[in-house]
Amino acid sequence: MNIIGKIFVFAVFVMSLVFMSFAIALFSTHTNWREEITRPADQVQAGKPLGYKLQLDEAKKERETLTAEIAKLTAEVAASEAARDQIVAKIQTALGEKDKELQALRKAKDAREDERENAQTELAMTRTELEKATKTVEGLRDDIRGMQAKVDEQVTRTAKLAGELHEKESFLEIATERKAQLEKQVANARLLLKQHGLAIESMPRDHVPTAGGVVTAVADDSIEVTLGGDDGVQMGHFLEVYRDDEYLGRVQVISVKPDRSVGRVIREFKRGDIQPGDRVATRLKA
Repeated sequence: MNIIGKIFVFAVFVMSLVFMSFAIALFSTHTNWREEITRPADQVQAGKPLGYKLQLDEAKKERETLTAEIAKLTAEVAASEAARDQIVAKIQTALGEKDKELQALRKAKDAREDERENAQTELAMTRTELEKATKTVEGLRDDIRGMQAKVDEQVTRTAKLAGELHEKESFLEIATERKAQLEKQVANARLLLKQHGLAIESMPRDHVPTAGGVVTAVADDSIEVTLGGDDGVQMGHFLEVYRDDEYLGRVQVISVKPDRSVGRVIREFKRGDIQPGDRVATRLKA
């Protein structure tokens, strides 16, 4: 055998050793996959894992459970989404209605704003007119005050004139009555004197009988006393007025009635204010 044959023999020997090492290593690491797949549950307690088939069954059961839960959750999600869609639809409807209400409120607000602006404009105009009217009223009030003062003055004057007129009418009535009485008395006197052969023209006209009375009323420069025709007082006679020992003045008779007469105060003889209750006399005693 030559050298090449020896080399080949040696190489075959080495390769045999290598393949034997590989076979031993493969055998030591070999796994029984059927056993691994079909390992029963009682061997799990021995520290070995559960077989792949049982793991697969467990995984399938878990998957079915998860699938059922997923289906349930999916149904719940679908129901929730349906409820959500309904709620969203209701919310959208409500939002639409609220939007319409908001638009209506905005229009109402704009209208109110326009009305407020118009009202403010009218109020400003009204205030201006009110100020003008106030000034006019103040002017009219001043005019009315002036006119009222004039009216009051005229009313006072009218009342005074009415009082004077009433007094003059009273005096005229008294004078008319006294005139009728005097005419009757004169007619009777003429008849009486004629029967005795006398004439009235021969009687003294300045003869004034002595008599005394009391002032009953005072009006301006006229007074009324308790002396009358029955006391011998005639128109034109003079009466003296006094209070206790104080001389007040002289009056001239302008109207006579049987029980009273009216006289006018003579300013030249006036010495004080004549009041009701003062005394009068046809002549004063010395």
